Amino acid sequence: MYIIIVGCGRLGSNLAKQLSDEGHDVCIIDRDSNKLSVLGTGFNGLRLKGIEFDNDKLMEAGINQADALLAVSSDDNINITVSLIAEKIYHVPNVISRVSEPGKEYIYDKLGIKTLKTINIGIANLKRMLNLNKVNVIHSIDEDFEIVDVLVGKEIKATVDNIEKNCSCIISFIVCGEDKLIPQKNQIVHSGDRIICTMQKKNMDALINMVGKGTIL
Repeated sequence: MYIIIVGCGRLGSNLAKQLSDEGHDVCIIDRDSNKLSVLGTGFNGLRLKGIEFDNDKLMEAGINQADALLAVSSDDNINITVSLIAEKIYHVPNVISRVSEPGKEYIYDKLGIKTLKTINIGIANLKRMLNLNKVNVIHSIDEDFEIVDVLVGKEIKATVDNIEKNCSCIISFIVCGEDKLIPQKNQIVHSGDRIICTMQKKNMDALINMVGKGTIL
């Protein structure tokens, strides 16, 4: 997945490094070269210095080929402007913007921009919104419980029983290629399998951390 990140503050820089380390193609834009330097020599993505909503800079970033754009600067005006350009002009499939000042949240809502509220800002939440962890919510039972379809992204060498106990979930069945299997407690789950389970939303990160990290398939 090719992802453009606007804003190289604490959230943007950490997100850029993590997504790049996981194998995604990442470009990050910020007008402050000092912030971009924080990424260090280990960052394998593209870093661009310039006005974040400048059309030439966005074209240099490859916005017309981007799968997603994350506007996570601390300036709501920048985030709103870039998000609208990405959505309305370049039709980027997935655009998510950070709401820096809660009082401006209504502007995002009125413009129909998908947002991550300041109180919920975090890399795990952003990745979930982008579906980078390959989680598909099949059905929301209520405010607390949902049925999910999760792709196992690494060879974890764990049994069904291990996953259920560690993640407080109930696995209904496992999809192995074209086969759908009713799981046995001692059955080992492998990379590439999909597990269908019922769980509390609050335990989703535990499940993703256990089965979804590593190589994204």
